Amino acid sequence: PTPCSSGTFAAEEGQARCEACPPGTSSDRGSDACDECEAGRYAANAGQGLCVPCPHPLSSANGSTTCSFCMDDYYLRDPSADQDDIFTSPTEYCRPCPPNAVCSDNTTLASLVLPPGFWR
Repeated sequence: PTPCSSGTFAAEEGQARCEACPPGTSSDRGSDACDECEAGRYAANAGQGLCVPCPHPLSSANGSTTCSFCMDDYYLRDPSADQDDIFTSPTEYCRPCPPNAVCSDNTTLASLVLPPGFWR
């Protein structure tokens, strides 16, 4: 049989039919399984050959189908914002972490960690 194209896999050796990788995963040509997208990458559709990097300054968890939170050193200023709006205009929603504050992945204005002596 012909090797499966990227974005598809043959679960059993010699299988004639290739199946599409589910969203959140990808595969190389000839794969027998799909690989979960790494954090910071996503695959929105089934059958993707590659996981796409998140637009700056967004990030994602492993196996994501979208990029839904701000990366390290940024915070989400409006946690009630629509996920599609955040993805479409990430720099409008993700702001650089203020000096002396701690902003890990998925920080919001409410969860921003400030050192003693500083306030929001």
